[in-house]
Amino acid sequence: MLFSRPAESFEAARQEEGLTDMIDLGLRTVELRQVVGSVNRWQDFDSHFRIRNRSTRYRYERIKKAVERGEGMPAVELYKIKDKYYVVDGNHRVSAAKQVGQTYIDAHVIEYLPPADNRDHLLWREQSSFQRKTNLTGIRFTELGSYRKLLLQIEEFRREESAVLGEELTMTAAAQSWYAEIYQPVAEQIRQERLLDEFPNRTEADLFLYATYHKMAKNRLEQEPVSYRDVLAEFSRQTLNRSLGQKIVDTVTSVLHLADHPAHCPHGLLLDEDGLVRVVRDCRGCRSCQPPERDTATLIRDEDSG
Repeated sequence: MLFSRPAESFEAARQEEGLTDMIDLGLRTVELRQVVGSVNRWQDFDSHFRIRNRSTRYRYERIKKAVERGEGMPAVELYKIKDKYYVVDGNHRVSAAKQVGQTYIDAHVIEYLPPADNRDHLLWREQSSFQRKTNLTGIRFTELGSYRKLLLQIEEFRREESAVLGEELTMTAAAQSWYAEIYQPVAEQIRQERLLDEFPNRTEADLFLYATYHKMAKNRLEQEPVSYRDVLAEFSRQTLNRSLGQKIVDTVTSVLHLADHPAHCPHGLLLDEDGLVRVVRDCRGCRSCQPPERDTATLIRDEDSG
C-alpha cells in the first residue's frame, strides 16, 4: 500500500505558532476529520491516519475489529490547536475509527492558545472563547469584537426560542439550532452569489454579521417589533430582482438618515463619531429620533455589541 506524507506533528505546530497557554476543555465530541496528527507517534501514521508501523499492526487490527463490532472504547486524549487535533493517547483508536468510516469520537481535550500579545492572537483567543461557549466551529471573523457581537445575537435567539418552546434552552443547544436554521442558509446564499468577491479580505461570517446586525439596529431605532428569526428571514428570503448582496449593501450603506440626530437627541444616546452614528446601550428608539428623508448613507453601530 502506498502511503502519503506522515501525519502532522503537534510539537512542530506548537512551536510554529508560539503557543504558551493551555485550557482543559474536558470531555468533547470531536469530528474525526479534524484529528490530523499526533504528539509522539506522528511518524507511525500517514496523513489519513493509516498505520505505517507494521510492528503494531496486530494491536491495531484487534482495536479495529472491536470498533467494527461497536464495542465501547474509552475516550481518547487530544490536544487542540485552532481547529486541528493531535492525539496524546489513543492513536490506534483514532486510526481504526477513521478507517471504518466513523465520523465522531469522544475525547478529553486540552486546547493550546497563544499569548495575548498581538491582534491575530487576540482574535484567535476570542474565537476559542466563542467555541467553548457555543460548541460551534468554522466561524471566522477578521475584526476584533465580532465574536462577542455574534454571541449576543445567539443569546437573543436563545431567549426567543425558549419563550416559544416554554422551556429554557442551553446555550449550546440554541447555538446548534441557530447555526442550522439561521446562519447556514444565509452563508449558503453568500457563497452562491460569490459576495466575497465584492468584499475582499472579509469572510462569510463578517458579511453575515454586517447584514443582520445593522438590520436589527435599524429595526430597533424605528421601533418595529421584530424577532431575530424574522430579521434573518428577510435576508434568507429570495426576492425577485434583489440579491442578498444588494440587501447587504442597502442595509449597511443606507440604514437611516441620522446626520442631525446627535444634536436633537434629548438623552444624548446617539453620538456622531467619524461620520458614523453610535447608538449607546440605553437607547430604546424613542419617537424623538424619527428619521427624515433617507438621502444620506449612514452606518449604525451599537455599544451593546462592542
